[in-house]
Amino acid sequence: MCLKNILVIAAMALTLLSCKKDYPLPDQGVSLALNDARKASLSDVNYHLHFNIPDKKDKPIVAWEIINFNLKDVSNPLVLDFSVDSTHLISVSVPYTFRNQHIIIDPEDLTKGEMSIKIEFIAGDLSLNRNDEYLYSLFVPDRASTCFPLFDQPNLKATYSLALETPADWTAVSNGPLMSQSIVDGRHFYMFNTSKPISSYIIAFAAGKFKSATQNVNGREMTMYYRETDSVKVKKNLNDIFELHGKALAWLEDYTAIPYPFEKFDFALIPSFQYGGMEHPGSIFYNESSLFLDDNVSVNRKMGRASLIAHETAHMWFGDLVTMNWFNDVWMKEVFANFMAAKIVQPSFPQIDHDLRFLLAHYPSAYAVDRTKGANPIIQPLDNLKNAGTMYGAIIYQKAPVVMRLLERRIGEDMMRESLQEYLKTFSYGNAVWDDLVNIIDKRTPDDISAWSKEWVYTPGMHVYEANEEFPNPDGIEYGYFRMRETSVEKFFAEYQKWDKPVFRASMMINIWESRQHIFSQNWKRSSRQKEIH
Repeated sequence: MCLKNILVIAAMALTLLSCKKDYPLPDQGVSLALNDARKASLSDVNYHLHFNIPDKKDKPIVAWEIINFNLKDVSNPLVLDFSVDSTHLISVSVPYTFRNQHIIIDPEDLTKGEMSIKIEFIAGDLSLNRNDEYLYSLFVPDRASTCFPLFDQPNLKATYSLALETPADWTAVSNGPLMSQSIVDGRHFYMFNTSKPISSYIIAFAAGKFKSATQNVNGREMTMYYRETDSVKVKKNLNDIFELHGKALAWLEDYTAIPYPFEKFDFALIPSFQYGGMEHPGSIFYNESSLFLDDNVSVNRKMGRASLIAHETAHMWFGDLVTMNWFNDVWMKEVFANFMAAKIVQPSFPQIDHDLRFLLAHYPSAYAVDRTKGANPIIQPLDNLKNAGTMYGAIIYQKAPVVMRLLERRIGEDMMRESLQEYLKTFSYGNAVWDDLVNIIDKRTPDDISAWSKEWVYTPGMHVYEANEEFPNPDGIEYGYFRMRETSVEKFFAEYQKWDKPVFRASMMINIWESRQHIFSQNWKRSSRQKEIH
């Protein structure tokens, strides 16, 4: 080949290289920008997943998947999340690069419209809790990508078809109903029906040496999977566990005016599960000790179990049917689950002072954060899904329920219920943000709930109230710092024995404590300023 031809070919190659866009490399995790771009470009996502689970926990889980989706934009690379190292990738059906725990497919290898990608891989173990006799997944908040490649963000809901290959004596459960099972060559094959559209953090499967019990409750068949070996304990708790689930489901169907929105209702009780429970649709996971109670347990333990079951059941509507768009709104699913659980459970425990319990469980912990300079609003910014764990804390779990109770008192129980029904029906199997609910309520009332929300949900800190009455906030409902007169404090302690209302006494003690904290804070600031002067 002559030098002239070589130079021409080289020039053409350089031209082609220069035309290729220099796309920014995605960060680890899922950034808000990546989340928004994928949401705008992707739809109709479906995963066919197959996991081959070996008989030993130290052996790798070889797996494959087919991802089907509709792609609107092919001008940018397609990014999938797989939070492992590159050795876990066996093959991908299209050309790709692997960077920062992402599978990146260039635009020239994409097809506008319907597209399908097959990936063979070794499943990551970080979110697969593997034991010698069982394993279970736990993907909240962004851990699904530590197991298999996907678009791991809550607002890209997808349908999932799952197949598990396990040791012959293992049982398996997942979100969708069991379609078929067979044993071939000493291996157990489970095929589960395609799920409803759900977010990636609530995909779930468990497999292992589980026992099971099935009951029909109010016309719905439920199966409980468990490992507890004390048959007497199981028998004593069995009916109560099923009845509590049935009661919660019936109450929520009535309150929301929406039938249970998923194909089946099963639950697995797992030893040493990390939380009290996790709201996977069709397959709730619980810590086994939270539901299997010993004899002669306290009323509080029984109420705790009932509340936990009601909480996880409420998530089927609040969090699973309608899911937050981004994890900065994670508080919504938690506060509504607690809000509904209290309504479901409290009438069954009239011997408990529920107002006192709520006051002590929420106000002191919330105040301890909200009085500080580092206080955060209920809704916080979130730049990357890998930082979603920072969203959790006293403001979400303690202050947010107080704010929700204040909202219901402001607009009334009927308007709250009607607004929530519209919210659930409007965004069923989709995603919503807090302001979507605020707008629904604002249409129903002349009160400016949007302005109220900006003050209570988007702004950190405590209100300061000047006490005009002798004993401010006597019922413990309002939230903030109440300046109490010293004469009122002295009178309260002098006549403490005569005050026979526990909520009043607790509220005053909290007021006084916060007053002392405020005085201490002011003195500390004054002392610090004096030191700076000297």
